[in-house]
Amino acid sequence: MATHPIVSVGIDWADTQHDFHLIAPGGENHSGSFKQDPNEIEKQIEAWRQLCPGAVFAIAIEATKGAIVNALLEFSDVQIHPVNPAALASYRKAFAHGGGKNDPLDARLLAQFIDHYRQQLRPLRRNNELTRQIATLAEDRRRLVDQRADLANRLTALLKCYFPAALALKPARSYSEFFLKFLAKYQTLQQTQQAGKTRLRSFFHGIGIKRKADGYVKLLIESTPLTNDPATIATASMHAAAIVEQLQILTKHIKRYDGRLKELVPQHDLFEMADSLPGISTNTQARLIAALGDDRQRFPNAESLQAASGIAPVTKQSGKQKHVYARWACTKFMKQTFHELAGLSITQSRWAKAFYEHKKSKHAEEKHAAQIAKRALAYKWQRIIFRLWQTGERYDEDRYIARLKASGSPLYELMKSS
Repeated sequence: MATHPIVSVGIDWADTQHDFHLIAPGGENHSGSFKQDPNEIEKQIEAWRQLCPGAVFAIAIEATKGAIVNALLEFSDVQIHPVNPAALASYRKAFAHGGGKNDPLDARLLAQFIDHYRQQLRPLRRNNELTRQIATLAEDRRRLVDQRADLANRLTALLKCYFPAALALKPARSYSEFFLKFLAKYQTLQQTQQAGKTRLRSFFHGIGIKRKADGYVKLLIESTPLTNDPATIATASMHAAAIVEQLQILTKHIKRYDGRLKELVPQHDLFEMADSLPGISTNTQARLIAALGDDRQRFPNAESLQAASGIAPVTKQSGKQKHVYARWACTKFMKQTFHELAGLSITQSRWAKAFYEHKKSKHAEEKHAAQIAKRALAYKWQRIIFRLWQTGERYDEDRYIARLKASGSPLYELMKSS
């Protein structure tokens, strides 16, 4: 069977133009650049084909997504090998001791890197359409949620400076629906008190707040202004109105994302497994699908999943010295996914709750005891999830606890005593 020659290509990508370096099968080096344009990209691939007929182009690039990656994935004779920027930075130091960096040099180094280490790098495999859609929706939703949290914090800080009485309503979150409706109508304490008890009571009844309406009205009517400075009140209330409107829009769109994910997630092959995990919501199921993807060979074992997600710690040992510390070289979104999954499981899984409480008490003297315990729990869940991912089975809490009992696990004793 005929084999296709492998041609090593390094691409240093940018927003509008990309530099490349190609090492032909005979060892010849070719460099150049092309624009971020579908036609220009196709012309460049065709030029490489003319230069190296019948070849497969192994492209090293410091990206796993984006415009250039999307375009290159359309070509059947292209393999994309994502290179960690930290790995290239270390490789660059061998040739540029002074720390010099430029795009043509990086393209050449990427080509050399893939030429020497291709067997150790996994080519990027595109997930199917449903998986890609769920993954993108889950990531985009998280960004909107983070934006909302940031705006909510800004709103809280602003209200403390001119309208602290509003915060005395004690909303569960500053973006709570009733709270935003209140601030959309009454931006200052003066407006609120001028409305009077009857109107305020009617307003709260109208937005479904009946049980607490009288208490809220009494609190607002009897509140003392923090400041009576007209300039402060005028500017701060205008700023608050702008933030409230943004929060309402973000919440509206987050709900749209929630609805779309509820439609798509049950259609995925991994839904049965994800749905069997205790306590996790549709959004967390979507994030788990995004983290695992379709390629069952992506992670050869549970340890590689634990390392890729940043849950597994890093150990450095030299002589008699040994240091263990948190892993930062990971995808934050993926790390958050397993942290949140572990946290949600505590409410529904007996062994998870016992494990978490034990770990938290063990690290009670440390500042982030709860986070340490949650990370340790996520580490255990990843071993279970990896197994389920490989076998296609559903998680069975009773079966897992029976295995803990049969193996004489200390965790089973902890669970009995909790």
